[in-house]
Amino acid sequence: MASRQLPPPIGSGIQIQHNITGSYKCDTTGCTAAPFQTQYLLNSHMNVHSQTRPHFCPVKGCPRSEGGKGFKRKNEMIRHGLVHQSPGYVCPFCPDREHKYPRPDNLQRHVRVHHVDKDKDDPQLRDVLAQRPEGGSRGRRRRVSHTAPSSLYIL
Repeated sequence: MASRQLPPPIGSGIQIQHNITGSYKCDTTGCTAAPFQTQYLLNSHMNVHSQTRPHFCPVKGCPRSEGGKGFKRKNEMIRHGLVHQSPGYVCPFCPDREHKYPRPDNLQRHVRVHHVDKDKDDPQLRDVLAQRPEGGSRGRRRRVSHTAPSSLYIL
């Protein structure tokens, strides 16, 4: 494990120059990626050049499970999990209602490509996109204010 250098004592006048660009460069011939800040990020990038797919979907029978295609990156496998867990976002404009997408952005892309006459703010589309998966909130966490309303203060 690499050790970290402690900053100089405050007021000592010693200054440390921080390396703004990364010092971990991909040495694959022809790769034009900028240097990476950490070895971890370089290792993650190296998957781009590899044919190995070490991460597999845990759902049996899925084409991306063990013995199937798999994923190069763990975050891609985690995102793929929505295919199995999402309630599905059904296109409100397709007459057969067979087009179902695991993530809202997938449905939005479908509408943009296949229903160019529809607006992104169409009420039917907004209704479908407003649905939330079961099991708690998904997406960004929102900061909650813990201050009591002024009407609760006793003067």
